[in-house]
Amino acid sequence: MPIECEIRDGSLVWIKNPITGVISYVVDVRGKSFAFTLGGREDTAHDAPNLSAETIRHATEACPFCPGNESLTTREVFRMTRDEIPEWTGAKAEDGAGWVVRVINNLFPRIPAELTGNRNESYIVVEDSRHFIDAPRSQLDLIFTGALGGGHFLHLMQADARVMRLALQNPDVCSVVIRKNQGRESGASQPHLHQQIIGSPEPFPAMLAEARAERENPHLWHELVALMERLGLVIDRGDSVVSYASPIGLFPRSYDVVMPDFRGLLSELTPNQMKQFANAIYRILMILGPLPLDYEIHQGEGLPLHAHINARLYPYSNVAGTLNLPSTLLQTAAAIRNALGRHSE
Repeated sequence: MPIECEIRDGSLVWIKNPITGVISYVVDVRGKSFAFTLGGREDTAHDAPNLSAETIRHATEACPFCPGNESLTTREVFRMTRDEIPEWTGAKAEDGAGWVVRVINNLFPRIPAELTGNRNESYIVVEDSRHFIDAPRSQLDLIFTGALGGGHFLHLMQADARVMRLALQNPDVCSVVIRKNQGRESGASQPHLHQQIIGSPEPFPAMLAEARAERENPHLWHELVALMERLGLVIDRGDSVVSYASPIGLFPRSYDVVMPDFRGLLSELTPNQMKQFANAIYRILMILGPLPLDYEIHQGEGLPLHAHINARLYPYSNVAGTLNLPSTLLQTAAAIRNALGRHSE
């Protein structure tokens, strides 16, 4: 079954998500008032002073993910040091012994350990040892994934693949998802930068739904990419990876990164494939910057490896299975392409 949509004069009018059935309508929201756009994320005054050393110390002392507080977390699975991530942009220690990325078990397993052979297969990947950006002026000036640098993010994806291999050694785990929430508006429970990796005894429902849709339309992903090309929504295209602004995402401003012809797991990528996939994700995260966002990496069940990225700048507006997309979607995709082009120069 082809993707259901309507295009008039070259512009998208509506599109039906072939996986969820949600219908997205393109509307002009330029005159709409978003009084609750970023609840609690008011801009810091430009002349606000930097946070005092005492304020920073108080915040980091209470954070279980900050260096020096390792005893506050569950057992450490592994860490990556400054020597292992030479692209890290933080302050260097002379002995090079400090950690940059740290992996622990989640204190609150997403899936009860009793269902995965009495092993906790929920993991936290602390993405960076830093809590704040340089010279923070507000408690909200947290380090964010888009500030890490592409090299650092590649090492982060490699760490994710390593965690996946550990989880899949458990015979009671058959599916793994990688999830990231940035900002309290996205549902992050801790301000310090981190991901979740979750091993499940059953395929995750979202991936089963995607696999079901592909069985109904074996050419689904290639048709999606071709449609995004036609609509001018493609952001980046490489040898094996394509990214685009998605009109069928969970939120009005969503992005997909897809490897249409790779049907394996993140942990099975070649080094070059891993670099391309990580780079495509990071380039979108870099443009979104500190905005609240989330992403999930979906894999397995015969699906092409892909990531769904959702910017959470505006309130969610799904009503009875319908979603409004801003009519500026095309301009936004073009602006991201232009920004990435300037960054590459």
